[in-house]
Amino acid sequence: MPQIRKVILSFVVLALAGSPALASTWNFASGGNPVTSNGSHYGNQLVFDAGPAELRVRAWSNTGRHPTGSFETASILRFSTGLGVCNRKEGSINSCIGGSLDHQVDNVSQQDLVLFLFDSLQVMQSLTIDPWGTWDRDVSFRVGTVSPDVSLTGATFSSLGTLGFGSQVNSLNGPGEGPVTINLGGLTGNALLIGALNPYDGSPDRFKIRQLVTSTPMTVVPLPGAGWLLLSAIGFLAGNRRSA
Repeated sequence: MPQIRKVILSFVVLALAGSPALASTWNFASGGNPVTSNGSHYGNQLVFDAGPAELRVRAWSNTGRHPTGSFETASILRFSTGLGVCNRKEGSINSCIGGSLDHQVDNVSQQDLVLFLFDSLQVMQSLTIDPWGTWDRDVSFRVGTVSPDVSLTGATFSSLGTLGFGSQVNSLNGPGEGPVTINLGGLTGNALLIGALNPYDGSPDRFKIRQLVTSTPMTVVPLPGAGWLLLSAIGFLAGNRRSA
C-alpha cells in the first residue's frame, strides 16, 4: 500500500506541475538589448529583442487639443542612460535631443508616456529609471491587456481603462540624481505604460528608463489522457487491496 501511495502522489505532482517562469531583462541603455528603429519622427517605434521575446516601444504625450489634453504621438529615443521622449511642445526633435532636459520622460507642462508592448503576456517585475541631473523621480504606471495594435492617439488619462489598461499605480521616490529600481508588483499583461507622476504635484519629475525586468507567467502542464487512465487504474487496484 505505501508503494501505491507513492505512485499516486508522483502522478498528482506531475499533474499540477507548471513550466518554470522565464525571466527577461530588457536593458535600454546604450550597448543593451539589440534594437531596431524606424526613425526618430513623432510616432516612431523601437523594437527590442531578447532571444525569443520581442518588445515594441512607442511614446505619447498629452499635447493634443481635440480634446484638450488628449494624447498625441511623441518621439521615443535611446540615449546612453536609457529611453527618453521628445514631445510636440518641446521644439523640434533635433533641438529636444540637443537639450539636456527635454528629452527625458517628464511631467513638466506635458505628461510624457512610454508604452511597452509585448508579444505575449508578461509578469511585470521591476523598472529602473535614471535621471539626468537631480530631479524628483516619482513614477506613475499602468499594466494592461490590450490590442496588439493599440493606439493612445486621441485618448485621455480618464479613457485609458477602455483600451484595456488597469488602474494607475504611483511610486514615490523623492529627488536624487541616481538610478531607482521600482517594484512593479508582479502585475500581468501584455502592456506596460510608464510616465512621470500624474497629476503633476509641483515638483518636476524627469528621468530616462534604463531597464525593465519581466517574466512569463507560470503555466499548468495538463496530464495526458493516458496518464489519467493509469492513475484511475492505480486507484482501482488500491481499492481492491483494501477490500481484500
